Amino acid sequence: MDKKSALDPYELTSASSTPRNRQPHMAQFFPARTTCRFDTPGERRLAERLEKKLEEDYLCWFNIPVGAKALQPDFVLIHPLRGLLVLEVKDWKFDTIQSMDRNQAKIYVDGLLKTLKNPMLQARAYAMEVVTMLQRDPALKQPVGSPHAGNLIMPFGWGVVLTAITRKQLEGTGLAEVLNPQQVLFQDEITEAVDAEAFQQRLWDMFNDIFPCN
Repeated sequence: MDKKSALDPYELTSASSTPRNRQPHMAQFFPARTTCRFDTPGERRLAERLEKKLEEDYLCWFNIPVGAKALQPDFVLIHPLRGLLVLEVKDWKFDTIQSMDRNQAKIYVDGLLKTLKNPMLQARAYAMEVVTMLQRDPALKQPVGSPHAGNLIMPFGWGVVLTAITRKQLEGTGLAEVLNPQQVLFQDEITEAVDAEAFQQRLWDMFNDIFPCN
């Protein structure tokens, strides 16, 4: 595996210089976005938005193996001043969701009802795996004597991207009780015309705890 395709802890405290084949003022993708093999159109669309709507000090990894179980979160984002964010992407349509609770979702796929893990729970599991891996590096842990000694040196969060469901469709339904809308990015928020600042704010609103990266 190309070392740039893997999540490298030493990339986390500072952004790399702009590669020659990438335009400035765009997020850095590992591997390069144009070489990624996306499983769904929604993943491809989100990758395009991340690359073009985020600045060059954002680092983005797609579908990289993490931890002993080689879990593969859809997207891992790092910003040197904001922290770590893990995103799980679903191309589900609203009318294919039969039911959902905090643990699982029942979804119609090609006419068949399937039981899958709640995507928010899935995103959280991936995020915790990334955090556990990074905390093995002493340079990425809060120092002895600090209030949260041993914890990751940066804030972290997780969220879900529903590429075929709008915010209006979800809000006011029972799904909002099991998928916190603040931690969800919707179809109408990843359009090509979306304002870059508003797009970034939606991402970082997914954090529960915010503190300066040390």
